[in-house]
Amino acid sequence: MATLRPAVKDDDGYVQKIIKYIPAEIVAAYTALVGYLSVTANSDIPVHYKTYYLILLVILVLVTPFWTYYAVLDNSNPPNQNTAKKRAFFHSVIATIAFAIWVYTIGNPLLKALLCNCAKIDCPDCGCYSPVLGSIILVLFTIITPLIERIVLGPK
Repeated sequence: MATLRPAVKDDDGYVQKIIKYIPAEIVAAYTALVGYLSVTANSDIPVHYKTYYLILLVILVLVTPFWTYYAVLDNSNPPNQNTAKKRAFFHSVIATIAFAIWVYTIGNPLLKALLCNCAKIDCPDCGCYSPVLGSIILVLFTIITPLIERIVLGPK
């Protein structure tokens, strides 16, 4: 099975690796599907929209590691199959975490309504949701990921 997913290589630079760890296919699916759940400003959120959003989010978070694992395996060509599986597993875990952080950081009125338990599209930030916190988590994750990769997969 051919895949268009870019392979993370040992000689990739820091920025190239970070970009390749983002599950672009899952992000595209999320963006397209969430578009169907749009709500106009200053309006109540239909109760079923929160449920649909939560189901959509759970499905995509569950699909991400499997999608990424097999996409990385299909793209890898190392002489050692165990190395390929270890790299694919690592990549799938990082991609899943990256997707969850991306969803939280980018934000969405439905996500905010779920986390802050409100019914309006323009509810205020709460303790469970803050764009500032999302940005901080994103930067820290971006800095820490290459270190984790070095520890788990070893040096080049």
